Amino acid sequence: MAAPFSALEASVAQGVQDGILPGAVFFAKDKSGKLDYASAVGHASLATKAPMKTDTMLALASMTKLLTSIAAVQLVERGLITLDTDVSPYLPGLAAQPVITSSSPQVTLTPRTKPILLRHLLTHSSGCGYRFIQPPIAAWVQQHYGAPNPPPSAEDPPTVDNHVNWPLLFEPGTGWAYGSGIDWAGKLVEVLSGLDLESYFQQHILAPLGIPLESITFYPERHESLDKTRLAGMTSRNPATGRVEHFDMGKKPAERAAYGGEGATADLGEYIKVMYSLLVDDGKLLKPETARLVFRPWLKEPEAKEALSKEIPAPWVVGVVPDTGEYDWGLAGLLVDGDKHEYRKSGTLLWGGMFNLTWFIDRTAGVCGVFGTQLMQPGDPQVEVYIKAFEDEIYRQIA
Repeated sequence: MAAPFSALEASVAQGVQDGILPGAVFFAKDKSGKLDYASAVGHASLATKAPMKTDTMLALASMTKLLTSIAAVQLVERGLITLDTDVSPYLPGLAAQPVITSSSPQVTLTPRTKPILLRHLLTHSSGCGYRFIQPPIAAWVQQHYGAPNPPPSAEDPPTVDNHVNWPLLFEPGTGWAYGSGIDWAGKLVEVLSGLDLESYFQQHILAPLGIPLESITFYPERHESLDKTRLAGMTSRNPATGRVEHFDMGKKPAERAAYGGEGATADLGEYIKVMYSLLVDDGKLLKPETARLVFRPWLKEPEAKEALSKEIPAPWVVGVVPDTGEYDWGLAGLLVDGDKHEYRKSGTLLWGGMFNLTWFIDRTAGVCGVFGTQLMQPGDPQVEVYIKAFEDEIYRQIA
């Protein structure tokens, strides 16, 4: 009988050979301890041909949001803020943003009238968007700067305030749009805790779980103890050949803010320890009663829930998101809100990152898993095949 996951690993190895993906790393754990899987296949870098290893460090992109969301909920647990607190006094840059009322032919704006609550930031119902997803913000950037991307001077120094300083897509609580709300939540953590986000993660997320400080970080270049050969390279799919090729990401500015929605780099073997803490409810990051809040639906306004149902699944979403029509948003990710899924249970929390990484925590089934690779095109359909095969095998193993 074939070993568990052997068919998946063979398939990924063939995919690497065929240029479908550079390599991949997988981790899965269940509550009972019977399933504890870790594997790496292929290359961490196509430039150096360095092998992918289970301790390779990957750029998390939006998988950073899980960590920042936990940090924000910890502040709620400590009584520093509530989920229904208006964050405007703490984030004047965000508070000053108007609302886009029209984007064609010209972008028109109107002052915001509704409060921006913390739960709005955590559930993408604040009106904050992304210029690469939402056309109205792209149109405003073009109109405001005269170019599709802000000029370098607009991000000097690179802070949250000038990295995502865009008008809101709608009045807070009246819609849903994936965007930069959790970057602002990260800045809120800094304001309320008195720590920069890197230090906050180290003290309140990594240290309680025994995770080495350099293994999940916004600044891998600053850690002298980190072997820099562990850092994965990026790839992009050549549209002419369909094969992945090395992609040069360039150097990050030495002095830059920590973007809580996108900026961390991590060893996924350490990252899954964060997920596992929430899976088994060990109380190391959040008290059980607080963790229960994370795994419940939070789109209270009907307009937000309706907007989510129209948007998800979207082509850019990474991971297995079948069109069941049963989704809401928890305090740290997309929430399965029904029983139509093939194997996921209601209450499963999941999300991913632009570079084709994805995670899920199914507390009812008692299992969690994370898949990682480094490919620029989000929601790549060829990579999705391997992600689904990985999750299929996980649920077969625990059945």
